[in-house]
Amino acid sequence: MSRRKKSRSKITRDSIPDRTRLKLWVKSAGRCEFSGCNKPLWRNDLTLSDGNFGEMVHIIGASREGPRGNEESANLQIEFSNLMLMCHQCHKEIDANPKDYPPEKLCEWKSRHEDRIEIQTSYSEDIYKSTVLLFSVNISERIVPINRQAYLNAMRPKFPSDEKGIKIAKANFGGHRDEKHWKVLAEEIQEEIKTSFKEGINEERIKHLSVFALGPMPLLMFLGKCIGDTIPTDLYQSHRNITDTNHTWSWPQEEQNTETCYIVKPLQIKKDSKNVAIVLSLSAKIPAKRYAKLVSEGFSIYEITIENPSLYFLKSLKQIEGFSREYRKLLNEIQSTHGDSCEISIIPAVPAPIAVECGRVLLPKSDPEIFAYEYDNSQDRFRRVLKIN
Repeated sequence: MSRRKKSRSKITRDSIPDRTRLKLWVKSAGRCEFSGCNKPLWRNDLTLSDGNFGEMVHIIGASREGPRGNEESANLQIEFSNLMLMCHQCHKEIDANPKDYPPEKLCEWKSRHEDRIEIQTSYSEDIYKSTVLLFSVNISERIVPINRQAYLNAMRPKFPSDEKGIKIAKANFGGHRDEKHWKVLAEEIQEEIKTSFKEGINEERIKHLSVFALGPMPLLMFLGKCIGDTIPTDLYQSHRNITDTNHTWSWPQEEQNTETCYIVKPLQIKKDSKNVAIVLSLSAKIPAKRYAKLVSEGFSIYEITIENPSLYFLKSLKQIEGFSREYRKLLNEIQSTHGDSCEISIIPAVPAPIAVECGRVLLPKSDPEIFAYEYDNSQDRFRRVLKIN
């Protein structure tokens, strides 16, 4: 009999008060506090049925003999500071391997998780609201849809300010058309942007933009010019080498600090010339033969490039910011050297968001006239198609 009582006493523990359970659910936002898990615990991930799938985990074990138990176990059984919310798998993981998950590590995870929730929920709603701008124009015969779940994933922690957003889609545009057709389409794009900015979305003024854009580079530049830089804007890239289609627009977390050294160099300088070309060799190196017939010996030619031009080089917003600084600096230098009345031709091989940024940084009243060129693969050369500003 005494042996039975002793056995029961070993597993006896105080019941965690409802108010402490509630506090833990609120402070953790109902998500697993195991670092990197963050699984929502109010639903079954497989069946999507609602329920309570969270488990109360003791940092210092509930008993001295349990995982991470010590002489303080009995006193800390129901203390909020000693409790974490986890999913079943993570709970089992830390209890089966207590040496890998000491109390100090778990306390750090708890603090980091709950501080993050506190910070994110303390901001006003407007900070995380953004108007989604979806821009899609067919490139040659290819029409690339923009996956809704992919752009929602990319925006987090921001979210759409409304379901409508701004959607500009042109599926029947042929890139080999003449300058007149490019101009007509550009005017349509300008009118749609102008109307959206003037009237707002659902009569609410646009305060922030999240731009997801695919299309010919001259039109992306023109789109950027229409957007401008007065409204805070996040630009996103459709990554070609992402296997999960729900994350193709997300900036890789491990690449957030990636920066690029942009190489700005003069290829041919004629100080008295009023005709200037800027060659943007980022996605690929542009051979001189593809634009040689477009620019005479009287042209001044500058290039912005990187050490290894590639379709896959763009991985972070910092790389766009770095390009923007160098590009703006070059525009200022050209204006200083060649005068306000010079004419600039842009010959681009760049990722979509950088093409948009080329237009965003333009100054409406002071920059020279800028014309964008499009590569014509049927003739293996570039041709002028659109005036940007």
